[in-house]
Amino acid sequence: QRRALPPSAGRTPRDAMSQIQNHEAKLNPVERDETIIVEAFGARKCPKLVEQVQSEKLAVKRNALSVLCGEFSNPMSIRGCVEAGIMQVLCDYIAGDADDLTRERASRALALAAWDANGRVAMLDEGVAAKVMPALDDAVVVVRRNVLEALVNYSCATIREVRSIVGAGYPTTLVAKAASEVDEVQPLVLKLLYNCIKDETGLADALGASAVETCISLLDSGSTEVRKESATTLSFLCFAEMAKMNAIQGGGVAKLSSLLTDEAWEVRAAAAGALMAVTTTDPGKKAIVPANGVEPLINLLQDEQRLVKLNVLKTMANVAVNPDVREQLKMSESVLPTLSALIEGEDTLLAKHATIAKAAVLWEP
Repeated sequence: QRRALPPSAGRTPRDAMSQIQNHEAKLNPVERDETIIVEAFGARKCPKLVEQVQSEKLAVKRNALSVLCGEFSNPMSIRGCVEAGIMQVLCDYIAGDADDLTRERASRALALAAWDANGRVAMLDEGVAAKVMPALDDAVVVVRRNVLEALVNYSCATIREVRSIVGAGYPTTLVAKAASEVDEVQPLVLKLLYNCIKDETGLADALGASAVETCISLLDSGSTEVRKESATTLSFLCFAEMAKMNAIQGGGVAKLSSLLTDEAWEVRAAAAGALMAVTTTDPGKKAIVPANGVEPLINLLQDEQRLVKLNVLKTMANVAVNPDVREQLKMSESVLPTLSALIEGEDTLLAKHATIAKAAVLWEP
């Protein structure tokens, strides 16, 4: 009978050495560098990251914040970190940490969290708006920009978030900041101010801080974004009667009329929208003539951008009540033919407002 070979039979010395190496007692592993942030497994992932963000070692804290910013592209990570208490940690860093990079990364994480519903709810529950307000005076531009971006994102959802910002006293501060900030940050200041005036208290506070006059002064800015946002914010402010009169008396109609020829269509659209709001009053209808605003309105009927034409049509319907303006519109060779073409066009919204504008132009006492 044939015998089975023993296990070692047929093996070379090399095989034997390999087996010894595989099963020998190993040394303890080299201790890992704690500044390298390694993801924990399962449910410990977010709590561990939040713990590392709070490390007393600056390098660990910085690196953990960098990883946190990357994780905040995932809504589940935002939720997990919120539950682990990240909001208060970010607020403390943004408002008072001595390290510039820590404040930059913490504010960036907050801006990313504000895009998410869970992040916004946590910001509301934690009273974040009031806690990060000191960061509006931060010496680092990036921190100020990140905080404003976070608050703009946060306040775009519901009126509750807007009221929390207004309640923290932002409108007055934002009006002052709009006039003094660098061009890079001014558009965000104006966007946040725009959101604040959706609330009646916010509107009153902004008007009391001379928001109309500030917006008018920014219409001359060399930045396209600043011109656009100042005109947009002025437009919204001027739904209040007092703001309309402030804009007219402050020379707003003339400045807005000059922006109707701006090279950026977004600025032209915003300027026409603001004129639409101002010219709902009789003084506004009268002010557009000495401001030389009628001819630019006529020219913009040919603009390629739909929003520009829409706002121009609404403004034209307003100012045509003024006999001098109405006569100028009638005498134009292009106004009535263009209005007729828009009425017969496929765009129903433009056709609707072209019909209203044409009726105003052709009205006879």
